[in-house]
Amino acid sequence: MKNYFIGIMSGTSADAIDGCIVSFENEFKLIDSSWIKNNSYKKDYEECITEGIKTVDESEKLMKLENDLNILTLELIDGLLDMNNLSPKDITCIGFSGQTVFHTNQKSYQIGDPEFIANNSGIKVISDFRNFDIKNGGMGAPLIPIFHKYLYAEENKRKIIFNIGGIANGTYLDGKNISLASDVGPGNCLMDFISTESYGLPYDQNGDFANRGEFSIELYDKLMQECSHMVYPRADDKKDYYKLIDNDLLKMPPDNALKTLTNFTAQKIQDFYNFCDQPKDVIFHGGGVNNLFLMNLIKERIKIEPKTTDNEIPSKSVEAAAFAYLAYMEKGKVFDAKL
Repeated sequence: MKNYFIGIMSGTSADAIDGCIVSFENEFKLIDSSWIKNNSYKKDYEECITEGIKTVDESEKLMKLENDLNILTLELIDGLLDMNNLSPKDITCIGFSGQTVFHTNQKSYQIGDPEFIANNSGIKVISDFRNFDIKNGGMGAPLIPIFHKYLYAEENKRKIIFNIGGIANGTYLDGKNISLASDVGPGNCLMDFISTESYGLPYDQNGDFANRGEFSIELYDKLMQECSHMVYPRADDKKDYYKLIDNDLLKMPPDNALKTLTNFTAQKIQDFYNFCDQPKDVIFHGGGVNNLFLMNLIKERIKIEPKTTDNEIPSKSVEAAAFAYLAYMEKGKVFDAKL
């Protein structure tokens, strides 16, 4: 019997369900990682968010989405076990993020049934991390800073780790301490929305559409003004940014909209970097690192060559590993398997 943990993550981009097997004995070790893409799942999720649906009791569509998430999660767990010749007995527990439907500093709601997953996998599940954090004095998001600290904190060194997912967040490490952790801006969510609406594509690959567009100072100034009240630390909800989408934005040539939105995301990341006194060590992970145009904009702004987490763990697997770590630290609600 081994002492492995599984992390399962479906983020605000909803572009895939990511999973990994990790060990925390002596030091962190990534055993394996995998993911499942499901474009129809992403489409249905986005519709539920834009329609303002908040619980499965309100919508058969959201109930179906939860069922889909449960089944896909079990498929991912089974695949990880099979690929590594492991059995449920080798896994101490699963850290299951669920899929956030709405989030405030007082209450968070995720779909996904951890009890169902525990009973059908035969493995203990720890979940509901966001409400656990809120009940213990936190904001419920971002949750990943504790894992950033575990991986990267060093005495007498200042670092920022950025996660560019649907929403972007940053962790400022000052020595062994988390000096500040906060959501910082829209990340990929607005860019993904325009790419989907205009091109039928889930994201702007490499930022190619944005790169050929024209920058709109009018839209940029409007976006910056409408977000000027947002201070650190904070926990953002996707709807905080979706409300910025109006007819002016939708009528704009999509390449121009994407160029402006990509600059907006880059600027919000720079704002947090400046707020944290511009440390020289800046590390990135999340889907946004694959947007070459975005990463070049960030590099131009912070005047530092961006690094990724890939030396320690592939960027795509960081959040799943973080939920495995939260389970390891028992920072959520426990659901024992009933066989």
